[in-house]
This record gives sequence, structure tokens and C-alpha cells, in this order.
Amino acid sequence: MMAAGRAGHGQLRPSWAPDPALAAALLAISLPAVLAVAETFTRTSSSMLDLRVYLWGGGFVVHGQNPYQHIFRHFLFFTYTPFAAAVFAILVPLNLMVTRWLITAASVASLVAVVWLTWGSLGQPRSQGRVGWTLGATAVVIWIEPVRQTLSYGQVNLLLMLLIVADLCLPDTRWWKGIGVGIAAGFKLTPLIFIPYLILTRRFRAAAVAAATFAVTGLGSALLMPGASHDYWLNGLFLTPNRIGNVRFIGNQSLYGAIARLAGSTTAARPYQLAAVAVVGTAGLLLAAWASRRGQEMVGILTCALTGLLVSPISWSHHWVWVAPMMVVLAHLATSPLALPAARRWRLACWLGVATVAAVFSGVLWLEPASAVQGEVMTGLQQLLGDIYVLAGLAGLGVIAAALAYARRRDRRPSATVAVAASEQPLAQPG
Repeated sequence: MMAAGRAGHGQLRPSWAPDPALAAALLAISLPAVLAVAETFTRTSSSMLDLRVYLWGGGFVVHGQNPYQHIFRHFLFFTYTPFAAAVFAILVPLNLMVTRWLITAASVASLVAVVWLTWGSLGQPRSQGRVGWTLGATAVVIWIEPVRQTLSYGQVNLLLMLLIVADLCLPDTRWWKGIGVGIAAGFKLTPLIFIPYLILTRRFRAAAVAAATFAVTGLGSALLMPGASHDYWLNGLFLTPNRIGNVRFIGNQSLYGAIARLAGSTTAARPYQLAAVAVVGTAGLLLAAWASRRGQEMVGILTCALTGLLVSPISWSHHWVWVAPMMVVLAHLATSPLALPAARRWRLACWLGVATVAAVFSGVLWLEPASAVQGEVMTGLQQLLGDIYVLAGLAGLGVIAAALAYARRRDRRPSATVAVAASEQPLAQPG
């Protein structure tokens, strides 16, 4: 182990770090094992299913056709934006096997990069210690179900997460901050939630850049594919979650999915869904802005992402890859030196948090019996297991709110000691 002291920007960093060579060895063992699990899954009829749909949709663009007017395998539609279809069209000439390994390699590299940026935002300088923490943490978080599913389906979740995190970790003085968020939103609409986050944190230029970039992706694809853009935007295809799949399917870990499973139908769920989205969306964005204002930028970013997952009509389980950097933040809290009387209990609580998150997102969701997977006939316990990501997300927002309120109360104590004040330095800043 290598010793570590205080990080830059007045932050505390872990007092020890994994040896980079040992961490690299752990990742070298973990990565092929995870890919072997993904390979076992992809030998089924769902082999790289989402990647196949991407390329199928891109193929229509190549031939000048509208991808939204066709059905893949008699039950799947192309549901991404016209801009995404144009991007996928670039990959169409490549062999499927080549494309499969390209997106797998890019996804793994993106996960490593997100973990690296997360440690940096938490105060870790560019050092061997940060390399060790990055490789070691990646070897662990790569096993969570959202990451495994992303690799199995050939999804782009990890790439979009990197685009957003890298963008938001830029200094606010960079004029191009917001372009990454805009491109990600132009590709997949859910990252739009980061625009109000930027507004609430008074980064108006970045919000304007993100909105302008998003508009450019829409206008550019409209010029390239006017028919497809008309169907997607003006005919309201982007407002039709049922077109994406069965909303009540337990793979949909959003508030809408959970309420629809409880109510018994999407129609009965709609009024409750709108109310829940309004409350959770507002509260989550305010919490994210609060964390950012306290200097905890990564906590703010992750709180905003968590809010987006909850309020989106469709949040498939593999969309929850944001849990990976969340686990890094918890590990940071568990290993940072604290001058507190209850420091040992605090570290234990944080490690228990890491273990709990890892267990919840390990794949226990899929232990549901086949009769309950479609969300149609569920007992009370099956309902709880079928909504486990949603419940964990709501609990996470509650914990973040409690932690921020507790920190504010301690800040107001006139008798706070220097040691305690030092232990409350910002958890995250762009870097």
C-alpha cells in the first residue's frame, strides 16, 4: 500500500491506496470473467440485441428510409433519436463481430474513465494512488448488474455517462462546457435533466451551450432525415413509452414502471405517475443543486442522474450504470481520514453502504418468478423485489437530503472544532 495525504483544493483524500500493479492484476482477472458472463448471456436469442437494433436502424438511414416505420423481429422498434440513427449509420459498414468488440472495448474504457474522473473530482490528484483506486474500483463495479447488462446487450449507457461526467467535470470557465450534455441529450433524451441542473447551479452559459448543442443535433438530423424527424418529433413518437416496451416489465426501474405494476395498468398509474414525477423531480433537482452549492459537485451530478432515472418513463435496469460512480463516492467516504470521535462507526457505515448497494444491484431483481417478470401478477414481496432499484433510488435521495441537512446544522454550531470543520471539506469539485 502507498501512503496518501491531503488532496488538492483543500480536500481530504484516502490515507492509503491500492498498489497499482495489484489493482491492475485484479482488473485483469475481473474483466474477462465479466465478459465471459456476458458472452454466456449473448449466446441466447438476445445476443447483443440492442446493438443489433442500433445497426438495423442505422441501416435504414444508409438506404434513405425511415427507421421508425419498421419493426425489428416483429416486436421491437428503433426508439432512439434521429441523430442517434445517423450516428449508428456510420457503423453499418463494419462487420457485426468487429462492431461488437469495438463497443465492448469502448464501454469498458468509458467505465474506467468515469471512475478516474470521479476519484479526481473527489480530490485525488493525478498519482499512482489514483491509478490504483481507479483500477481497483473498476474491477469491483464492473460486476454490478447494470454494467453487465450494458455489456451483454451492446448498449451505449457507459459511453453516454462518460460524455456527461467528462463535460460536467470541466471548469466552469471553459466556454465549451455543456457540449457533452447536449450531444448526450441529442442521442438519448434523458440527459436533458442536466440542463435545469446547470440552471439551478447558476451556470447559465453551460446550460445555454447544452441546449444549443441539443438543438443543433435535432436540426441537423432533420435536414438529413426530414421524414424520420417529422415522425419522431412532430408525431410524438418520443412521447410514447409503450413503443419502447412493456412499461410494467420489471426491467423498467422507473417510478412509472413501479406505479404501473402496483396499479395494475399504465392507464390507472398515469395520474399517480405525474404527481410522483413532479415531486421527486423537483426535490431531486433541488438536492442536486444544494450539493453543488456546498462544493460537492460529484454528489450533485450523481443526484441529478439518480433523479433522471426515477422520473424517466422508461429506465431499464441497464440504464442504472450511474450506480458505479456512486459506489466510488461511498468508498471515498469510507477511506478518507476523519478527525471525528465516531470516525470508526462512520467508516463502517460507509462500507456497509457500499456492500448494500453492490447487493441491491447484483442482479437479485431477476430472481422474480417468470409469472411476475412482466409485472402483471405479483405478490407483495414480488412487488418489493420488482421495484428494488426504484426503492433504492428513493432511499438514496433521502440519505443525501439527510446528509446535507446534517452538514448544514454542524456548520452552524459555534463550538465546532477545527478538526471537525476539516472533516467536512467539500466531497467533490471539478478537476
